[in-house]
Amino acid sequence: MADIGMPKINIIFKGLGASAVQRGSKGVACLIVKDTTNTDIFTKYRSTDDFTTAEQAKYTEDNVQYIKDVLEGTPKELLVFRIGEGGTLADILSKVKIKAPRNCWIAIADATDTETTDLVSFVKSAVANNHKRYKAIVYNSKADNMHIVNFTNTNVSFADSRGKQAGDKAIPYLLGYLAGLPLTMSAIAKPLNKFTEVEEPTDLDTAINAGEFVLYNNDGEVRVARGVNSLVTTGEGITDDMKFILIVEIMDLIYNDIYTTFDKFYKGKYKNNADNQALLIGAITAYFKSLALDNLLDSNFNNRATVDLEQQRLANIPKYGEDVVLTWDDEKVKNMTVGTNVWLRSNIKILNAMEDFTFVITM
Repeated sequence: MADIGMPKINIIFKGLGASAVQRGSKGVACLIVKDTTNTDIFTKYRSTDDFTTAEQAKYTEDNVQYIKDVLEGTPKELLVFRIGEGGTLADILSKVKIKAPRNCWIAIADATDTETTDLVSFVKSAVANNHKRYKAIVYNSKADNMHIVNFTNTNVSFADSRGKQAGDKAIPYLLGYLAGLPLTMSAIAKPLNKFTEVEEPTDLDTAINAGEFVLYNNDGEVRVARGVNSLVTTGEGITDDMKFILIVEIMDLIYNDIYTTFDKFYKGKYKNNADNQALLIGAITAYFKSLALDNLLDSNFNNRATVDLEQQRLANIPKYGEDVVLTWDDEKVKNMTVGTNVWLRSNIKILNAMEDFTFVITM
């Protein structure tokens, strides 16, 4: 029987590319609450309709409001994790690893400084070591990381009966707001009618450049000043583009699509030869073209995947010797696969939203 399994990778990537905007129209929000009203550690809500009177009875009044705040931001779904009697944040974060999708937003209601630090460490570690693409919104934490959004307004005034509150009370609503934003829109696009006014930092530009996510008062509306995360330090492989939440969201979508597809449909199923690698590369490049059609990637840029020639060349040196390997041309290196390793690299251009405007009139 002919081997007809391999081409399905093309179909999977084509489907992922075609549905990227739809799938990225809303993300999953994970809210961690401290509550001893009920013993349920984990509950899922898809909308306010799911959060019935019976469900509300399982939480304190404050936590009911926080959950409503998140749902008001219209995420794809809300996962509520409860730290109950005798429970710890560490226990709950281990549940998040099991229950939450690989790409989601996380926040803690009424977090202490220690809990905030622990959440930041958890997200950094999960992204660096476990192929996760979690993002967290926290209050007053200089995390300097593209997956941590650092909200810093000292006070916010809610449009409801809560009135003026400390800034950290806005975290649940902002969690739902960021999770509910589509990939085609920056965080600055919408007025935040949840608030009537906010206490702004002394200097907005200074705060933004310090990696702070801040709200400001604009002609009677409250808006996000810049859709930035806490990343400040750039360097090798870390660019200024990665300071924008929208850019990181698209990066994470692409990473998750490629990683998950390889992991589920390719890994261990096909021989590691140049032909099979070429099929995978072609499928990923076609996926990039689909993203470009939806304006997530720049269609005027050559978005493509290829073999990481430098890495594959280095990996062949222990077996064949440096003198021999350095005589190989690029085509030879592509054909010399090594063990179980597939070393690919890509060159893409993610489109940001239009935010800055300069218009010069000469008379």
